[in-house]
Amino acid sequence: MPNDPQRQNPQPGRGLQQAQPVLPGQRREPQAPQHPQHPQHSQHPHPHPQRYAEARAHRVMDRAADAVWREVRDFPALAAWHPGVASSTAHPDNPRVRDLVTTDGIRLTEALHTVDDTLMTLEYCFVAHPFPLTGYHARMEVRPEGDTRCSVTWTAAFRPAEGDGAALAAQFEAGVFVAGLEALGARGRS
Repeated sequence: MPNDPQRQNPQPGRGLQQAQPVLPGQRREPQAPQHPQHPQHSQHPHPHPQRYAEARAHRVMDRAADAVWREVRDFPALAAWHPGVASSTAHPDNPRVRDLVTTDGIRLTEALHTVDDTLMTLEYCFVAHPFPLTGYHARMEVRPEGDTRCSVTWTAAFRPAEGDGAALAAQFEAGVFVAGLEALGARGRS
């Protein structure tokens, strides 16, 4: 019989993935279809997947967290406290975007993603920049350390265009983050 289902597929269900059980309170996540591997295609399209590089600086300051947070939170006013930034202004079309010019003439545009006044954190990314990287995402976090002290952590992650990004991360750490945090810590003191 040409239309006999048992003859067309003698083992029904063969080749199908087994469904994973879903426990109460869990959601079943959609599964991507599985395709057989072809010999001419490797399992990974890139032999060395690009990794993120990270830059980080942390400083304890003899300033109240609220005072430091007010300055950090004023996203367009970075030049008011960062010695490496000659000018910083809110973008005319969007106050959550700032245009920067560094003291050595580099032009950048950064966009603010989130601000949390309760946690005293903000996150931003590069929109336009001359650096050999993609996916730059940074975070600043202010934490109280008693009534008159605080700590500030400035981090960034990015995908370097070449190599592991260690040299570029070191430049961000020393030239941007550490320099900025030192100047921020010195403000408000005589």
